[in-house]
Amino acid sequence: MTAKKTTKPKTTKAKTDKLGRKNLAEQICANVEPDIKAQAVTLANAVLAMQDKIEAEIPDFKSQPLSQAVTVGTGETVLRENPAVKEFRAIVRDYAQALKNLDEILANQKTQPTASAVDDLRNRFKVG
Repeated sequence: MTAKKTTKPKTTKAKTDKLGRKNLAEQICANVEPDIKAQAVTLANAVLAMQDKIEAEIPDFKSQPLSQAVTVGTGETVLRENPAVKEFRAIVRDYAQALKNLDEILANQKTQPTASAVDDLRNRFKVG
């Protein structure tokens, strides 16, 4: 007699993280109007993915030199910006812009949750 073995589907960490990000993105956009909710959830998911990527690359970024010595065709050595550092800065710039766009979408909604005490303090000491 052979016992039938049931196996659970294997879920990779990346797949679990994607599902967690999607659920979190949907929670963030819970109060968004239905006509723009799909775009807001997509943007929130992208912001969370970029945040994960930035957090993962911070140790590498800190260990990279800001510039590299490159020898040009004439034989002289010139300092140029490190391409890895340039890419990291571009990711951070894109993340900041996407986060700003998401914040604007969420701020323009009719039904907003009540502000927390921390948000109240931030708004009180906001410059500009």
